[in-house]
Amino acid sequence: MKTIQFKCTLLSDVILNVRSASEGNQNTLDFIPGNCFLGIVAKKYSSCSIADQQALFHDGTVRYGDAHPIVGDGESVLQRTLRIPASFYYPKLKKLEETCYIHHYYNRCEDHEGLNGGPQQLKQCRKGFYRMADGVATLAPSTVNFAIKSAYDRHQRRALDEQMYGYESLGEGGVFLFEVETDKDDLAGFLVESLKGKHRIGRSRSAQYGMVAIEDTDFSQPESHVGVSKIKDEKKVVVYADGRLIFTDAEGQPTFRPTASDFGVKGSIDWAQTQIRTFQYAPWNFTRQTRDTDRCGIEKGSVIVITADECPEELPTYVGSYCHEGFGKVIFNPDFLEPEASTNGRTCYQFAKNEQETEGSSPSANLDDAPRNTPLLSFLVNSKKQELATSYIYGKVNEFADKNQSQFNSDLFASQWGAIRAIAMRCADIGQLRYELFERTVTVHHSPTPTDPIDEDREMPTAYLSHGVAKEKWEKGTNRVNLLKAFIDEVERKERELGVRMAVEAVVNLASEMAKISKKK
Repeated sequence: MKTIQFKCTLLSDVILNVRSASEGNQNTLDFIPGNCFLGIVAKKYSSCSIADQQALFHDGTVRYGDAHPIVGDGESVLQRTLRIPASFYYPKLKKLEETCYIHHYYNRCEDHEGLNGGPQQLKQCRKGFYRMADGVATLAPSTVNFAIKSAYDRHQRRALDEQMYGYESLGEGGVFLFEVETDKDDLAGFLVESLKGKHRIGRSRSAQYGMVAIEDTDFSQPESHVGVSKIKDEKKVVVYADGRLIFTDAEGQPTFRPTASDFGVKGSIDWAQTQIRTFQYAPWNFTRQTRDTDRCGIEKGSVIVITADECPEELPTYVGSYCHEGFGKVIFNPDFLEPEASTNGRTCYQFAKNEQETEGSSPSANLDDAPRNTPLLSFLVNSKKQELATSYIYGKVNEFADKNQSQFNSDLFASQWGAIRAIAMRCADIGQLRYELFERTVTVHHSPTPTDPIDEDREMPTAYLSHGVAKEKWEKGTNRVNLLKAFIDEVERKERELGVRMAVEAVVNLASEMAKISKKK
C-alpha cells in the first residue's frame, strides 16, 4: 500500500452543503470530503482502462481521504488536524482550556469538584478540528461566509422572480490536508498528475465558488497502536472515527449499530462507554438525475469502545462501506484518548487558548471606535450603548432617591412628581423638558394702576416649577429645584458622552420613583 499526501488551498469560497436538499437552511461542511477528490480524478475516467477504472473509483483499491484544516501553514512540519473526539467532556460554566475529561475513563461517583463537593455537570465537545501534538491540542481556525444569491433568467437577462438562495461556504484562503491510499503502487503517478493543479469542487462551480489549488506535500498525523487498555477493570480497544463511518447489517441495510467484527476485533461493543453521533443524507447522482441510496452512518469524531481480550496485530485503516470516497477511516488506541495518570479520566492533552480571543477587552471600551461598516455591527454598537445608558439611569435614580428622599416627605410632592413625569413623557428632548419645567414664560400687557403706573409688556413665568403652588413648595426651606436641575445637568453630560438620548428617560424614571417614595412618607 502506498500513501500520497496533498495540501489543498482554497482560492475562492467553497460550498459543501451538509444536505443535498435545495430548500431550507443550508449549512456547509467544515471539512472537504474525499469524494470531491475522487470527482477530480474522475474527469479522466474515459482515458483509463476498465481495470484501472474499477480500482480508481469502485472497488476501494484507491481510497480518497477527507481534507481537514491546518493550524498554521508556515510551520516546518505540518500535521493534519482531527475532529474533537465525542468522548471529550468539560464542565459547564468553565472553558475547555481549564479541564477536560474522557468519558469512558470518567467516574461520576468519584467527582467531588462540583457544588458542595458533588459531581460537576459536564457537556460534550462536538465542534472544531484540533492539532494533537506534544501534549497540546490547538484549535484550527475556520472561516465560514454567507451570501444570498438569485437565479438568473437568461432570456430576460435579469434575476428570476422568487428564486433566492442562501449559500454558506468555507472561506477563501483556507488550507486543508488530505491523503490518498492506493493498494496498487503503479497508480500513484496517475493520481498525483490528476490531482495536482487548480480545480473546482463543491456547488456553484460555474459562479465564483469552488476554485482550489492542490499540491503534494508531507505531513504527520496521529497513528494507531496495537494493544488493549484497561478501563474500569476491563480490557478495551478504543476506536476513533477519523472519517464518517457507514455500515450495513446482515440484510444489507444501513445500520447505526455496528458490531466489533466490523472493526476487525473479536469482542463486543460497550455502548455505555461509546460516544457516537450520526448523520443521514441522500447524495444526488448527476448522471442519472436522481438520488442514490441514503447514506446513514456514524459521524466523524465518534469514539467506539470495544470489550476485547486482545487487539489484532493487523489494524485496518478503513472499515465499513464507501471507503473509496473517504468514509470509514479509523484510528485504534490513539494517544489523545489516554487519560492523565492518577486522575478521574482527565485528558493528558492541554487545550491551547484560542489566539483569536483578545486580551484586555472590557465592556467599558470606547464604543465609538467600533466598526460600523455593516448594519449588524451598527445595531450591536447602538444596543450596547443603550444598555450602558439604561444601567447608568437606574444607578443615578437610586442615588438621588437615597440622598434626597427626606426632602420630599408629603403626598403633595407625590402629585407634583406625577405632574413632572407627565410633562417629561410629552417632551421630545431635554431642551424642551427644561423649557416646560423651568423656563417657559408668557408675555402679558400691564396697564397702569395707582400703585404701578408703568404701561408695558411683561414676561410672566408659566413653567411648572417657576410659578404657583409648585414654586412655593419646591423653593421653601431647601431649594429642591436646584437638586432636580443638578440631576438633569449630570445626566445630560452623560447623554453627550454616550451619544444616546437618555436624559428625558432619566427624569421619567426619577419622577416615578420619587412619587412612590413620597406616598410612603
